[in-house]
Amino acid sequence: MNKLSLISPALLILCVFAGCNHNDDSASWSVTGITTIKSYGKSVDWLPEDNRIATARLLSDLYYDVMIFSMDDPDTEMYLTHNAAVPQKHNGNPAWHPSGDYIIFTGENEDVTEEYDILAKPGRGINCNLWLAKTDQSGFWQLTSIETAVVDAGGVIHPQFSHDGSRLFWAQRIADDADSYWGHWVIKVADFIDDGTDPRIENITTYDPAAQPGFYESHGFSHDGQKVIFTGNLMEGQHETGMDIYEMDIDTGELNRLTSSFADWDEHAHWSPDGEHIVWMSSTGLDIEWPEDMGPLDWRFYLATELWIMDADGSNKEQLTFYNDPSHAHNKAARTAVSDSAWAPDGKSLIVLVAHYDGTGPSSKATAELVQITLQEN
Repeated sequence: MNKLSLISPALLILCVFAGCNHNDDSASWSVTGITTIKSYGKSVDWLPEDNRIATARLLSDLYYDVMIFSMDDPDTEMYLTHNAAVPQKHNGNPAWHPSGDYIIFTGENEDVTEEYDILAKPGRGINCNLWLAKTDQSGFWQLTSIETAVVDAGGVIHPQFSHDGSRLFWAQRIADDADSYWGHWVIKVADFIDDGTDPRIENITTYDPAAQPGFYESHGFSHDGQKVIFTGNLMEGQHETGMDIYEMDIDTGELNRLTSSFADWDEHAHWSPDGEHIVWMSSTGLDIEWPEDMGPLDWRFYLATELWIMDADGSNKEQLTFYNDPSHAHNKAARTAVSDSAWAPDGKSLIVLVAHYDGTGPSSKATAELVQITLQEN
């Protein structure tokens, strides 16, 4: 298979279900409600100042576009990138600038041929660049200059602003690699400059702390801006289906491995608004049987995950959802993959993407929903 087919798993399309309380009396956390907000979604971000949500939606042209709505009025939607001054291909992975004036997102290059569009979907990011948009659509800027390629194709996924808006964090594919499932990725941190001229990024620093060429996915900055949190298969011999969550000090490069599950899929980690907790999605305990001859896109036919929470130092890990437990009220008699999430400003709920599949293997179909999961600390 051509190495261009090596893609990142970033965003699963998802589905959602009515919720119920956690039934473990010893648990520190309870899920007190699950409410469907949208019957679609990709990666998601929540702007605290005015309760707006940014996500992406697959439109009738079969390309994703960045979409904005308010949690105060979810039925009112604004499509930021559709018929706008950006390439009209896959646009997604939106993240708010803390001012609310900008959204950063990944945009597929206009010259990508149709056969390779599948690799540019938001969260896969092949042949995509970072784009910045004014949220009133008054300006659009391309921030990176990755050229379209088939061999050693580059790309970007999951850009994230620091809490003060001064820096940007993302993951970038830099090359093919015969020993890597999705190719060779790195993570990058840059200064975001908005000085009255065209906004831009400067002073880009590249990090590649893995013991092997592999995959990274960027998730966010700590509240003091000193650390970033990300996913990666950093351990020698660790497959991308066994990724862990790490935090890294930007100045020193020092790593802290927050999950230590060599063969479990851990991804989409986000600090709570008070910085005391982290939610993420994990396959821990679900005993996935990965085919030996699985192709680089085939993970989505088998992956099952749940939403988990831990303290910010990696302690007190606890499962929040139980979609894949046939005995639990969350279960919908289907394989389920919980994906990206964003905290509500008050830290009492999250908006979460969930994929609900009608089976396992290439013939399985998924439905997608964006849900609000309400939490209670016991």
